Amino acid sequence: MITRFREHTRELHEQIEKENQAKKIMDHSIDLEEYKILLLQNYIAYRTVEKEISRHISSYEGSKHQQLEIDLKALEVDFSVASEYESRFTCTSYLEALGAAYVVEGSALGGMVIAKELKECENLKSLEDQNFFSGKRDNLKSWNRFKKELNSREFSEEEKEEASEKAKETFRFFGEVFTSAPGRSLQD
Repeated sequence: MITRFREHTRELHEQIEKENQAKKIMDHSIDLEEYKILLLQNYIAYRTVEKEISRHISSYEGSKHQQLEIDLKALEVDFSVASEYESRFTCTSYLEALGAAYVVEGSALGGMVIAKELKECENLKSLEDQNFFSGKRDNLKSWNRFKKELNSREFSEEEKEEASEKAKETFRFFGEVFTSAPGRSLQD
């Protein structure tokens, strides 16, 4: 199932990476205001999606938005706008929740790389240790549990398709959040 997800979402995943502020962490050009925007956009996307996943997977912890909330509070960023996005993404089944979880949990791998580069960003040297982009290996535990859950059962072709379509929809939702209004409000 992981291979199916990866193959079906590759283009969307690459597109999202090109459109979001994280690329400025990778080239070390990000400034503090851009970083705040990136955190806020991630918070909105993760909070919305994690809430939906937890409605259908009772064991799901969904801690990424909580890590982001801690970082946003430390930077004194108002994140109340997140509630405006709640109705823009839903999961209606366990299989859809698995597709959404693939996107959320798989992001831990990229987050490890970004965390390493964050330390090299001259404009962010004054930041305290971050919770979301922490680089801690513990962040991979949830990804490993997710893979184990997927590998513990067989899926029909229809189930694979339903989950894969939701994974694609989840990437599109992240893209929508990364290109929409919350970022502009911090700069005004």
